[in-house]
Amino acid sequence: MRKKLVLGISGSPRENGNTDIAIKRTLKIIRREKLVDAEFIRLTEFNIKYCRGCRECMQTGKCSIKDDDFQIILEKIMEAELILIGAPVYWNGPPGLMKNFIDRTHGFYIDTKKFVGKKVGIISVAADGGFESNESILFWVKHYGAEIIAKTRLYAREKGDMLQRPTEIIKLTTFARKIVKSL
Repeated sequence: MRKKLVLGISGSPRENGNTDIAIKRTLKIIRREKLVDAEFIRLTEFNIKYCRGCRECMQTGKCSIKDDDFQIILEKIMEAELILIGAPVYWNGPPGLMKNFIDRTHGFYIDTKKFVGKKVGIISVAADGGFESNESILFWVKHYGAEIIAKTRLYAREKGDMLQRPTEIIKLTTFARKIVKSL
């Protein structure tokens, strides 16, 4: 029997920053407590082109851009039972890279059941606030039928700050344990 796949997606442009740290720690806890395969991906490591606004996807249900890595990530999402989506807050929303990826899913709009059966955990990292608007964008998966099972809001600014803040580590551990219970 094949193990369940838990996929952690970082939408942060900062390699090994607080968002990456949070996703990796969550995956580590899940792996320790459940027999699952866990994979971590960073969107910056993929070539994801911008949505062109051609609206061809509204007819076909698929993005017309074929010469980038969007489909690779989509296939990983479709394989996963649980997806952790992490993004820092940049001016009340996720970084452009994460938003570009979300925009490329626009063609699924005609299939609002695309992610039915998928469980999702949301990790938002911010220096001061802006969580609500960041999460509203990250909840795009809910439109396609995914179940948001947990979310956490972590305060950190500089690279690695989160590791120096026991309160944030406790919040992240609580989040991870909630994710584990859902598997």
